[in-house]
Amino acid sequence: MIGTVHVDPASATSVRDTILRMKPEVVALELDAARLMALENPKAQSGRGAGLSFLTMALLERFAGQMTGSPPGTEMLEAARAAMAVGSRVEFIDLPIANTGAALRKLPRKEKARLVVDALASLVVLPFSRINWSKLTEDMESQIEAFRKRYPVLSGILIDTREEYMTNRLKMVMGSTTGQVLAVVGFGHRASLAKALAGYMEGPGFTTSFSWQVTTDS
Repeated sequence: MIGTVHVDPASATSVRDTILRMKPEVVALELDAARLMALENPKAQSGRGAGLSFLTMALLERFAGQMTGSPPGTEMLEAARAAMAVGSRVEFIDLPIANTGAALRKLPRKEKARLVVDALASLVVLPFSRINWSKLTEDMESQIEAFRKRYPVLSGILIDTREEYMTNRLKMVMGSTTGQVLAVVGFGHRASLAKALAGYMEGPGFTTSFSWQVTTDS
């Protein structure tokens, strides 16, 4: 399992190189089919129907991508291309975006207001900040806990519901093959998914490993 930072240029390179080197039987992506199509055809993307919360987060991700030179999801797109190059089967393990969008439309007004305020503040601060992705991924548990306290409903939608779905999908994928499965997920999900999958399908024919890829200062 590889944990990535979605707008970190180094993540896309690391994921691509890992797949080309390992040549796994299956590459499992933190995507659904609709989101891969959107990555492949960015001009056709539309946030209609997802609500203000979805659009605010999409704006933040896009802005961060412009700053780093790596649009959101670049590492997933690179993973899909690399999988095709080595003949790996691609499996989508994330909850369909339509389900997440429907849940976001029901987000409490209080959390919607906080999200807008935080988004605007980030748009002001980010241009003057030097992003250090290795520092960003340190002490991830504390960062996630702070996010849960500020956004109790949103965190349930974006973290808990999706991680439960991804865990079940990964178990299905692992059960469908005796070959090597490489999962590519966001860094923030890696620890929870690893814990949920710990001990699953242990035996002489199975091994599991978990890693992450982030930028480090030279």
